[in-house]
Amino acid sequence: WVTGVAFIGANLGAIEILGMAASGAEYGISIVHYYWIGAIPAMVFLGVVMMPFYYGSKVRSVPEYLVRRYDKKTHLVNAIIFVLSSILIAGVNLYALAAVLEVLLGIPLALAIVLSALFVLSYILLGGLTSAIYNEVMQFFVILAGLIPVVIVVLRELGGLSGLFQKLSTNPSMTHPWRGLELGGNNPVGDWIGLVFGLAFCLSFGYWTTNFAEVQRAMSAKDDNAARMTPIIGAFPKVVIPFAVVIPGMAAVLLLPGIGEAGGLAYNDAI
Repeated sequence: WVTGVAFIGANLGAIEILGMAASGAEYGISIVHYYWIGAIPAMVFLGVVMMPFYYGSKVRSVPEYLVRRYDKKTHLVNAIIFVLSSILIAGVNLYALAAVLEVLLGIPLALAIVLSALFVLSYILLGGLTSAIYNEVMQFFVILAGLIPVVIVVLRELGGLSGLFQKLSTNPSMTHPWRGLELGGNNPVGDWIGLVFGLAFCLSFGYWTTNFAEVQRAMSAKDDNAARMTPIIGAFPKVVIPFAVVIPGMAAVLLLPGIGEAGGLAYNDAI
């Protein structure tokens, strides 16, 4: 369960909390497809099909698997792409985290970015992968401890889940996730072809089964069965996490008039 929670904790960070709440405010409940059709099937596929290959090969990272399965040139190309993507993703992560610190604590954005980076660097250098995994487990529960009261407060303000959906019902696309999914439909995340083959198969399967930062958590498990169960255990909280991030975003449309409009708060400020 430790690697399973760390697996999902590695993915549940500032980008997802700010981004999915913002998407909930802008597009409504349809954004849950990123979880239910996108992430969860890919996580189960990783546990059932891919982890026996990874763990059975006795490697401890996806790049290491590639050099065994193919050659050093493949390993080099993957390493270059991974380094570049990691730098870009880390930049977005640090910016999102620093934006929160700036709003809540008044720390200037540039200083917050540097402090955050130094903090993460220090525990990674001191504790390695073990420190990262236990930090992600703690992070997962800290995030839930922060988000669950937010959900309770906004639903109480709006008369519960039914009250929220009723007040937003004037815009059906905000409250009906399966509306507009027909071919050429108007669902914000696309039609069935884009959803199944684009989001679920290409993007999500590519991300969840080959992303070094995620898969390494499963590779660090104590045995083959634990490695296979890591992403499957992680899939369970992934089912309910949308309610903790998307619902507050939808509520922001009602509680923060003018959000997303000129002169109002940006969607990224929803949470």
